[in-house]
Amino acid sequence: MLNIKEISVGNIFSKTSFKGYSYVINPYTGCASGCLYCHACFMQQFTNHTGELWGEFIDVKRWDGVVRTKRTVKDRNILMSTVTDPYNPVEKEYKNTRFILEKLHEIGCNLTICTRSDLVLRDIDIIKDMKANVVISINTLDENFVKGCENTTSIQGRLAALQKLHDEGIYTILSVSPIFPYITDFEEIIETSKDYINEYWFENLNLRQPYKKTILDFIQRNYTEYYENYKEIYVEKNREYWFFLKHNIMQYCRKNKLKYKIDFRHS
Repeated sequence: MLNIKEISVGNIFSKTSFKGYSYVINPYTGCASGCLYCHACFMQQFTNHTGELWGEFIDVKRWDGVVRTKRTVKDRNILMSTVTDPYNPVEKEYKNTRFILEKLHEIGCNLTICTRSDLVLRDIDIIKDMKANVVISINTLDENFVKGCENTTSIQGRLAALQKLHDEGIYTILSVSPIFPYITDFEEIIETSKDYINEYWFENLNLRQPYKKTILDFIQRNYTEYYENYKEIYVEKNREYWFFLKHNIMQYCRKNKLKYKIDFRHS
């Protein structure tokens, strides 16, 4: 059962070290999507949700809309979100992200929205008027894989959302993320979507505690043929796979004249 509560916050903007951005906005603490590989689970230690697992709670950040640092926010590059999905299922009821978008529109800023949900289409009117960019993440075209480790919009639903956004003149970014070794086929994803994507981002699956064992167990149960490969990458720390993959992505994108960004990190 999902524990939902509303909390008042005086400021919705957080300074960030993300390259190219001045601030991040996370409309929620926690996320109802419950992805097995969610890197944001480390946020658990900074919340007051003792005895609850990541994915079992969500705080709706109620902001009064007053920008107390307007001079530093106006015209800056802002990223939404980094440790939650701004369009996770509870957004349908609480419309927290919609409220924040309306306030950002009044201020004037350069916004990039990251999500795995087609609910973003609900706000296409304001996103289009803001000239915001939209990033939707996909790491496979296999719907069965998604059902096994995510509670999110289907792959086809996300692709359709990207096409609709593109048709409306909105700058679309498809984030191939996180890349699961031997499972994610980046070429297949690109060939399926290239007609309506302006830019591609690539991020590797970087397993940290406490979800490292969860993912390895998932692979052992569902993709037994790759389990030894995953142990080599994530237990023995062999990074050769990532070096070759990065090279292949760069060659493919350059050959096809695609705009791209690769962010491979290793723990």
